[in-house]
Amino acid sequence: MSKIYGLTGGIAAGKSTVLDFFKTAGCKVYDADQIARQVVEPGTVGLQKIAQQFGSEVILSDGTLDRARLGSLVFGNPLQLQALNKITRPLIKAKILKIIQETKASTSDTIAIFEIQLLFEGNYQQYFDGVIAIYVTPEVQLHRLMKRNNLTKKVAMDRINSQMSMDEKRSRADFVLDNSGDLTHLADEFDHLFMQL
Repeated sequence: MSKIYGLTGGIAAGKSTVLDFFKTAGCKVYDADQIARQVVEPGTVGLQKIAQQFGSEVILSDGTLDRARLGSLVFGNPLQLQALNKITRPLIKAKILKIIQETKASTSDTIAIFEIQLLFEGNYQQYFDGVIAIYVTPEVQLHRLMKRNNLTKKVAMDRINSQMSMDEKRSRADFVLDNSGDLTHLADEFDHLFMQL
């Protein structure tokens, strides 16, 4: 019987690194960000609705979504972000639920991991066999995000504050991985967690 776990964590918490660990351990992994990209590819209903809502300037000349332009419109603007989420979330959710259903129906004895940044916000926890949260201290999160995306402190804080807090995610999860240290520390945490799964 296949088991499927939801994986979440704040921005710059190290979700990609942890997903790679799961992949290496032989798990099937899914990434909601990829699905979020698929639902706004050229020719999709998602992209058409975004163009209607935000104007044609968010579409590049090759017909793809101008993520940077759209990001500058919605980050720090709760109403615009809400409008965007109203378009994309139902499309993303439908696709995610289909994958969860297919995984659970599979007879192979595997563990699948589904990384969803907005897992609790989207109320996905009820569909999984358990939820894993990746935790980092606020200082580490800010430092990593500024460094990774080359952002000012203010822009980085806006992005962090537009999400549910790390503490909240940690308190609602079934398993917690602490990624505040280095890679060796994370690998130890991962091994410990994997034995529990």
